[in-house]
Amino acid sequence: MTRPDFAYGNTRLHARRSAILRSADFERLIGRDVDGLLGALAATAYAADAEASRAPAGLRRLHDAIRTHLSRSLEELRSFYAGRARELVDVLLGRFDLHNMIAVLRAHAGTHRPAEEALPALIDMGWLVDPLAQEVLREGEFAGAIDLLARSAPDRQQGSALRAAFAEYQRTEDLAALEHAVAGDHAARAVAALSGAGPSARTLLRFTRREIDERNLLIALRLRDAPAPGAKAVDMLLAGGSIPPERVATALHAPAPSAVAALAPLGEGSWHAPLQQWATSGDLVGLERELQRRRLAAAAALFVAGDPLSIDVPIAFAAAKRREARNLRLLAEASARGIHPDTVRRELLPEHP
Repeated sequence: MTRPDFAYGNTRLHARRSAILRSADFERLIGRDVDGLLGALAATAYAADAEASRAPAGLRRLHDAIRTHLSRSLEELRSFYAGRARELVDVLLGRFDLHNMIAVLRAHAGTHRPAEEALPALIDMGWLVDPLAQEVLREGEFAGAIDLLARSAPDRQQGSALRAAFAEYQRTEDLAALEHAVAGDHAARAVAALSGAGPSARTLLRFTRREIDERNLLIALRLRDAPAPGAKAVDMLLAGGSIPPERVATALHAPAPSAVAALAPLGEGSWHAPLQQWATSGDLVGLERELQRRRLAAAAALFVAGDPLSIDVPIAFAAAKRREARNLRLLAEASARGIHPDTVRRELLPEHP
């Protein structure tokens, strides 16, 4: 199998690495008000996005600039590759298609907010973008939106899976189950594509499976105190990870110390400290945040530790941009809500594992 050609694109991404905000940059932004943050970003790669934003001045303009910059950066990343390299990059960026799909489903199943209110939740990249996104959000009936999404999906299997999941939703009105089915279909297609792509997809497959494993861990811990039997719990976990769902489900109803002892070794060393913190605090949101923190830092470290002529560099760049956007959103909300600087420092995602 011919090795995908990542040389040109990876060279472009390495050249852009110097413009990614570092920990010292975020430290200098702590405590600034929204206007101060916008002013500081005017001297960075975000300048054009803030200038072009049509959002009102203030917090909405700041969030819009962050979203637009992330979308533009990742679509430019995609444009640097062709052939088999592009196919792997498309799988890497497919997570944002899933994000947009879930956001649209929630908008329709919830308060039916007007399109102009739901659109800012979308990442402007991939296949679910304007004008399709506005058309779907303005569809009067949930069933009509599903039909439009299924017909527009780039993969026929994806459209069929969405229709089947929605048929079950119409029976149960269980939005969580609908989202789970959509996420499960996405994970299955991604793992299948990467498993058949040979050694060139190895790193991306490893991170994809790691994310599935961590999602399953969080689902299992949320179900620990539920009366559902283990077999049903296993059905609620995603296939495709490196850890069999049955092993995660064994600790479903165990006391916290026993659950930590059973689950921590499964994460190849990355779960022990976060699970210990969860056992003490019971904070699942904090656990999810810490797992994401470690996963993004490990992915961004591939700029140095990975193969410079492989998918490792796009993985690192995408992770670094996600980290950057997440940290800027945190600073924006901290400024608007008056969150203490020490709290902000603890929540910022680091550059290194």
